Amino acid sequence: MDFSSQMTNNIAHLAEGVRVDAAHREEAMRHESLAREQCHRIQANERDRIQRDEALEREKLLKQEALERDKAQKQEALERERMLEEKAVLREE
Repeated sequence: MDFSSQMTNNIAHLAEGVRVDAAHREEAMRHESLAREQCHRIQANERDRIQRDEALEREKLLKQEALERDKAQKQEALERERMLEEKAVLREE
């Protein structure tokens, strides 16, 4: 094989290597981009889950507070009723 043919083959081989390297880099960048997108989705889902959990916890606390208020109001009403009954009994005596 003459020098010119050898050089042409070497250049073609080098060009093929550069093309393959570029394709691998492009594929690696695509995978990195997909991994980054997946990471962002996971983070967004986690934020959403935390917000839902916090909202449920707030709702639970508000319901508990409302139940406690109702219980206290009922207790106060029973106390007033008992006091009125005691006054009525005392008046009858």
